[in-house]
Formats: sequence, structure tokens, C-alpha cells
Amino acid sequence: MTCSEFQEVISAAVDERLLPEEMGIFLGHAAQCPPCRREYEGERAVASLVHTRIKRASTPPEVLAAILRSIDKESRSGHPLQGTLISRIWHKPLTRPAIGFALSFAVIVLLLSRSEPASPSLTAAGILGDDLIGQSVANFRAVKKGDMKPQILSDSPENLRIFFEGKTEFPVFVPAMKECILVGGVIDDYHGLRIAHVMYKHGAQTIYLSQACCETVMKREPSVISAEVKNDLSRTGWYRHTTPGGAAVVLWARGKTLCAAVAEMQEEHLMAHLASADSGAW
Repeated sequence: MTCSEFQEVISAAVDERLLPEEMGIFLGHAAQCPPCRREYEGERAVASLVHTRIKRASTPPEVLAAILRSIDKESRSGHPLQGTLISRIWHKPLTRPAIGFALSFAVIVLLLSRSEPASPSLTAAGILGDDLIGQSVANFRAVKKGDMKPQILSDSPENLRIFFEGKTEFPVFVPAMKECILVGGVIDDYHGLRIAHVMYKHGAQTIYLSQACCETVMKREPSVISAEVKNDLSRTGWYRHTTPGGAAVVLWARGKTLCAAVAEMQEEHLMAHLASADSGAW
């Protein structure tokens, strides 16, 4: 893919309208071309800002009707500024795009200044809350319901590794597990704590994997994991738990990364899926 071809599909990539194989090619170019990667990440940041901070509102019918009447009147009477300096400036090739960009920017700033404060993300609120395991299960439920949607859709671990690259202070693991299909990933933060989410499908079942900085979580005060969990992680490297609702939760630490996997299956089955990844995946 050339830089020109990259530019042609960047909007589709940001809107998640590319096919998985097309997204793979797109991300491959981004990994090799820093200018294109910076532009892609910039557009994603703007799209995310608009999506999370600006509330959609329908145009009042009377306002829409007035606009349409004004457009119709002007189209029948001719442009009122024709021949004037303003008209000549308006009809220069580069003027209208520049004015359009400026107006769009002004509207975004105005809406951001009037919008409500962004609510905490599902993940970050849990990490800073009282119960990491309970929040991991809540995130899993949100993924199943569609309330937590992937920012990148891809069945390629390499594509997700590129997506997460440089966005966390800890390594993000994207294992290829047997009999499981990779769906996508999300990255978010709260009060400076970065969280990576990875989603899988095993038939009709969902497997959710979240990752955070192990040291940050372990030292967080007030603590978000119990002494029992810390003890098991220190002693064996693993912690296993089944909720009253039947969801299996597995926590483990690998170097700088603390991982939490959740699925509605027996603990042994979830452990088997995690262990089925290539030895180098973790």
C-alpha cells in the first residue's frame, strides 16, 4: 500500500469499515510509515473525542425549515454577494475548504465546552475501585452486551500488537489460542492508568482478556485486589475464581503485565484455552 492509497482509506479505517484483510494491509503500512501512522492516530483521537464527548441532538424542525426556506430563496434570487470582494474570496478554490474546517473546529470546541464531563470508562473505574475481579466480570458482561465495543476489529494478533504498540508502559499480549477466534481490542485509561482489552470468541462463548501494569495495580492504595489474590499470584503466579453467576476468572502475572481472563465456562476449560497459545505468546 502506498501513502496515497493509505490516505484514500484512512476515514474508512477510523470508522471501522474496512474488511479484516484490508485493515491488516492498512495497519502494516502504518507500522512502516511514521507520518501515515501519526495521521491515523490523530484522526482516531479526534473521532474518539467527538464520539465520547459530543452528544447527538436532532435539529429542531422549525430551524431546519427556516434553513431550507433560506436556501430556496437564495437559489431563486441569485447569490447576494456576487461581484463583491467577499464573493471573489468565497469562490477561490482553497477558501471554502478552509472556512469549512474552521467552522467545524469552532462547532466542536463549542460543543465540547457545553457537553457534560465524560464518564469514567468501564475498565478504569473498576481498576481504581474496590474489586478488580468484580470489575473484570462487569467488563466481560459489557463486552457480551455490546456496551464495550472494539476500537479495532481484526482476527490477526499482529494487527492488534501494532495497534497496542507504544500505547502502554507494559507489554500487551495477544495470544493466538486454539479453537478461539480473535475479535478485536480496546485501549483506554483513567487517572493515568492504561488498560488494554482483548476479545475472543469460542463458538458462541466470549473470552475477555484485560491487561494492566502489574506493579501499578499491586501498589495501588486503596488496594484493588485482596491479600488472598496477591498471595496466590506471588506463590504460584496464578489466581482462579468462579463467580456465583458461573463466570470463571483467571488472573496471572507475566513480567510487567497483570492479566485477567473471564469467560462463562469452567476454570479448567478457560485455563486450557490460555495454555493452548504458543509458548512465545506470553
